Amino acid sequence: MNRRNIVILGGGSGGAVAANHLGESIGRDHNVILIDQKPQHYYQSSYLWMARGWREPQDISRDLSTIERRNVRFFNDRIINIDTDSRTITTSHAEVEYDYLISSLGFQTHPHLIPGDNHLVHHTWEMDAALRFREALRTFTSGRLVIGISAPPYRCPPGPYEAAWLINDDLIERGVRDNVSIDFFTSEPGPLGGSGQPSEFMREHLNRSGINLHSNFVIDQVDGQASTLRAADGRELPFDLLFIVPPHRPSQVLIDSGLSSETGIDVDVDTLATRWENVYAIGDSANLPVSKAGVVAHQQADVVAHNIVHQLTGRGDPTRLRLHTL
Repeated sequence: MNRRNIVILGGGSGGAVAANHLGESIGRDHNVILIDQKPQHYYQSSYLWMARGWREPQDISRDLSTIERRNVRFFNDRIINIDTDSRTITTSHAEVEYDYLISSLGFQTHPHLIPGDNHLVHHTWEMDAALRFREALRTFTSGRLVIGISAPPYRCPPGPYEAAWLINDDLIERGVRDNVSIDFFTSEPGPLGGSGQPSEFMREHLNRSGINLHSNFVIDQVDGQASTLRAADGRELPFDLLFIVPPHRPSQVLIDSGLSSETGIDVDVDTLATRWENVYAIGDSANLPVSKAGVVAHQQADVVAHNIVHQLTGRGDPTRLRLHTL
């Protein structure tokens, strides 16, 4: 049997699941390789809990090198280029050939794309940003709090609404909620796109929490001098503390290597296969009209890994993606 190289790019929710699945299934007979520039896996869903003071960084992180116990080789290295013609991944220190490739590089946040004084914007979509917001929230006792979404898509669609309720609860627990007004804005017609039961649920609970909802609010400028967030249609929201989900984009190396547009890598909706032979994309880097959530990446990873195992061993039957989430 010829040993094949199965390379997974990115050790987030999707990449870690795919690597574990493949390592346990065929890692003794084939080379399963995981590449990530970060040495650790971070459970991003807990960034909000960390900002709330319920978790510390060490509570939500694990060394990716531990995956080697599952018959997976881990390369802690920066990915420079992906060449689908030569089937080669170039990193800062090596070149890695692949027979099968799974891209799970996720989304990158770009707060600098928010127009105006974006240095005033807080968020919790990266660990360092979540820690900075935790300190800002601890000292915030009165004034105007504005929470919102720059534009979809972004990681974890319900996240901004959970943030609003967690912040609201924090203010209540500290006895300062009556001193704070909270406004929530979205560029969409309403929460989570503006239609359906999930949207109505979000709208109802924002209202119950005394949080003012502003829909179709497209950011024009953060005006730090006037402490005002302006919309393209002229509406204004004054703020003392500003929390905005930043714009998200696919990993730059995917764009530079010609695999991805700014909306992600086009894939088959059933198999996650791309137009390149034996190249798959899962998670946030896959251009699909589904939630950019860890649970989605997990399910996609299982499908792709299962089908690669089937191709290499003949075990089982091919399967198709059938998501069990919104």
